Amino acid sequence: MRRILIFTAASIIWLFFSAGCNNTEEVIVGPVQASINSAINLLSFERVDPAGRRFEFRCLTDSIYDCSNYSIDFELVTAGDTFKLNFNELFRPAFCVPPDKEAFALVNLGELTNGTYQLPVTVNNIVATAVLTVTDSTFEITGGDSTWTNFTRPTLRRIPANTIWGQIGYPSVAAYDSAISYLDSLLNIGAAPLMLTGGSYGYFWFDGSGNPDSILELGTTIPSALTIPYVHTYAGDTAALHSLVTLYANQGNVVEVNVITSDGIEFKSW
Repeated sequence: MRRILIFTAASIIWLFFSAGCNNTEEVIVGPVQASINSAINLLSFERVDPAGRRFEFRCLTDSIYDCSNYSIDFELVTAGDTFKLNFNELFRPAFCVPPDKEAFALVNLGELTNGTYQLPVTVNNIVATAVLTVTDSTFEITGGDSTWTNFTRPTLRRIPANTIWGQIGYPSVAAYDSAISYLDSLLNIGAAPLMLTGGSYGYFWFDGSGNPDSILELGTTIPSALTIPYVHTYAGDTAALHSLVTLYANQGNVVEVNVITSDGIEFKSW
């Protein structure tokens, strides 16, 4: 087993998600502060983590700026069941990191209990109030869209406990049977395919037939030409998952696999 990852350091992961990878050198041009001149898109996300789950908005401007490390400065004030979110200005540090990209912000509301929350969002002195409703199965956003704000995922479905997911990567059609053998191995340790209500679960998407369609966000990039996404239910010991992935790590990289648990632990074979 070459690597074991735990989903932490949210802002760092989100920075790389937003900026992407590039080999261009940073350019020193001095810090930049500017008024917000673009609508802001707020994407609902529930991050799974060994320390607990937390609800976030992953925010990107509509506009593209001349560096990838523009951020949106904001202030979040919590008072009972109200989250007051004020977006203040755009900021870029002294080092400009190419290429052009949207400005970003990661707004962490923490671990939310079931209930209804008021969410007034202010941009350029314009207030748009959204309502966030949390249940065992969903996060629902009602309202909140304005000239300056767009809630781009009004319904986010929650990942059930004892869920595992990931991808199987293989180099060519000839290796398909070897790839499918990983799913057989999951069944042998007590996992079973999981069908869920269609929609986005943040980390993965289910189609209208209740089948996993793709891995969406914060997933590991499989270094293979072909991939198969999977979502299973599994209540067993994570040590068995670790051992299974280790077997694939030691078999010459014909098939690459990863598995992520609903507790935020990831094992991968490369």
